[in-house]
Amino acid sequence: MKAAILGTGSWGCAFGLQLASSWEKVVLWGIDPEQVASICTTRTNPDYLGEIVLPQNVHATGDLEECLSGAEAIFVVVPSQAVRDVIHRVASSPELAPGVPIVNLAKGFEVSTLKRISEVIADELQQARRTTGHPIGVLLGPSHAEEVALGLPTAIVLSGQEGYAWHQLQEKISGPSFRVYTNDDLVGVEIASGFKNVIALAVGMADGLGTGDNTRGTLMTRGIAELARMGEALGGRRETFFGLAGIGDMITTCISHHSRNRNFGEAVTQSQTDPQEMLGSRKQVVEGVFMTQAALKLSEKLGIELPVTKQVHDVLFSGKAPTQAVRELMERQLKTELE
Repeated sequence: MKAAILGTGSWGCAFGLQLASSWEKVVLWGIDPEQVASICTTRTNPDYLGEIVLPQNVHATGDLEECLSGAEAIFVVVPSQAVRDVIHRVASSPELAPGVPIVNLAKGFEVSTLKRISEVIADELQQARRTTGHPIGVLLGPSHAEEVALGLPTAIVLSGQEGYAWHQLQEKISGPSFRVYTNDDLVGVEIASGFKNVIALAVGMADGLGTGDNTRGTLMTRGIAELARMGEALGGRRETFFGLAGIGDMITTCISHHSRNRNFGEAVTQSQTDPQEMLGSRKQVVEGVFMTQAALKLSEKLGIELPVTKQVHDVLFSGKAPTQAVRELMERQLKTELE
């Protein structure tokens, strides 16, 4: 069995390491020549995973066709805003075999279209007239790459379009320290795993202000309320938001020192630099910034209220002081908890 992983960042490499125990060959495709060369020569990706050594059956290439050739499954592990361009290339490749499932691991929405990433993938396959049918799925949940690479126990959710035996892929992906659950609520799983990054930014900002555990707990709890409000409006099931892809991923992302979204939120609070300038200097993509834009646009379109999201957006894009954002949240009109 051969797995094609699109992306050579921390999650791509960690996931490749996880698959190496059950797949004969794992090939990562990347656009950074230095990363590709490092994986090929030293079997490490020091920029993202330090000195962790990848197994011998994990390879890297800058040639997309080489990566896709003979692949029995394709895993998309690039930033959410890059997925459309990457899948456009994949869909145009003669090496894309008929019927191969395409599974997305990126968390977020496409800001320009407000589409879920599975919808973006479907768009590009349809545009390329890939009539043989490629099942589209997502693999999401609380899964920091650094811990997966170390073999620490992790549970994650696989969801996909109807008509494909996702339980078979579930068995091929799972391992001794990597437990995969299935959930047929594709919409809910995608919304949950993307939206939690917005709340992680909020928690990071609050942490930077030194507000304490009470504030952290409040933001996560009200964040789940906002997730459920938006997710149900978009067609997701409420119970999904209280599972691994929802509350599980949100807790992990909000409290972990590995979380680039929480850490970025904290840095925004503690720095005098414009958040967008800070974002441009980051090596790793902060997905929550894009998701904040998408979520606010969706809330306006759907006519639903997302007060935490709105304040995070205003801090990131309108120059609002984080202290003012906290004050405005606390001074909102009083209401019942379930409103």
